[in-house]
Amino acid sequence: MTSQPPESVQITLAEYEALIALPENTNKVFEWVDGEIAEKTPSFVPSKIAGWVLTFINIHLIKNPIGYVTGEQGGYRLSEDTLLIPDVGYISKARLPEMPEREVLVAPDLAVEVKSPSDSKRAMRQKAERYLKHGTSLVWLVFPEEQRIEVYVPNQDVIELGLEDTLDGGEVLPSFTLAIKELFS
Repeated sequence: MTSQPPESVQITLAEYEALIALPENTNKVFEWVDGEIAEKTPSFVPSKIAGWVLTFINIHLIKNPIGYVTGEQGGYRLSEDTLLIPDVGYISKARLPEMPEREVLVAPDLAVEVKSPSDSKRAMRQKAERYLKHGTSLVWLVFPEEQRIEVYVPNQDVIELGLEDTLDGGEVLPSFTLAIKELFS
């Protein structure tokens, strides 16, 4: 098996798991979308921003232990042929009473994706819609260069927030708020 199959090759879950287990892929992150593999490209600024989002959510969860937050290694199975790894994911204890050894077998309650230089806005927006289609209740797309965030909620228009605005967790993360300027300083 090669370290990365051609882009258009459909693979099974077993093949995906074998591929990510190869020694040459130890420090790489792959998603499995509609049976195809996609490598996530590391980037400093998006990773830093995702780290802050994860930190702020964890601080909230210390005071309100209602769920779990995952970083760039936390995978979620959205369907029989799709496993996504959001930059930051959150799932409630009500939906995940016991932590799994590997990926979570359902969509996250909240998915956060931070645009890296190799991402297109279109692909990010398609990913947000994919999360919603499979049961995610809240998606935040973060655009570092523009210092803004798009908020996706099922059956609602996209909300655009800027530096002077505040993110809130809505029903997903009750009482969670975050001044957006905190992420870009």
